[in-house]
Parts: sequence; C-alpha cells; structure tokens
Amino acid sequence: MLQTEFEVKVGSSTRNILHMAEILAEGGVNLTTVSIEKFEGDAYIRLLTSDSEAAARVLMKADMAYTTREVLVAEVEDRPGRWARIAKKLADAGLEIEASYLLSRDGQHMKFVFAVNDPKKGEEVLADIK
Repeated sequence: MLQTEFEVKVGSSTRNILHMAEILAEGGVNLTTVSIEKFEGDAYIRLLTSDSEAAARVLMKADMAYTTREVLVAEVEDRPGRWARIAKKLADAGLEIEASYLLSRDGQHMKFVFAVNDPKKGEEVLADIK
C-alpha cells in the first residue's frame, strides 16, 4: 500500500517542533508515525498521517514548507526475518531502498515503511507479501 510521507523542516528548537504538531492537531490531523532528526540548526520531521490531503491543507494554511514522497507500507506476520524478506524482494526487483522504518507492531503483525526509487513498482512487487 502506498502512503504519503511528509517532511517538514523547522528550527531545531523543541518549541518549533511542538508548534508544527499543534498545528496538525488543531486541524484534526492524526499522526500515525513521526520521526525527528536535528541537523545543522534545523529539525527535519518526517510523518505519516491518517489523512494526507488534510495534512497538506493544514500545513499550507499555516505557511509551513514541506516536501512529500510516496512510501510503501508492508504488513507482515510478526516473525523473525520479515523485514529482510521484504527488502530482498524489493532488491531482486531492481529497486533501491532509500529509507525504512517500523511503523507498528501488535504481536501478531508488523507494518514496515519502505521508501524506494520507484514506489509504484514496489507496490506491485509487494502485492502478495504476507
């Protein structure tokens, strides 16, 4: 499944990060995952939301610059080696993994996010993954 990942760049102060989160919350946007990395005086916030169109509207209305990319979300059984199995399938199809992280885990299933160089092809490759 494809989802839209947002990257928002703000000043590295925790207050700036909090401000972005509050703007999304006030706009009714629920975060499904978030990561923050500080680098050279800025904070880079990557997030997935329950409603990417609403998130884009809220960020634009608040005049917050952002970029997006399509990422794959793969749900598999919670067993050892599942991430490697997905990565191998993508690599065998000639795709390059640009980023990956765990989205959720409930003891029975795990959801991984993969950013690849061709998301649509990646979606086709992973159509039968379990």
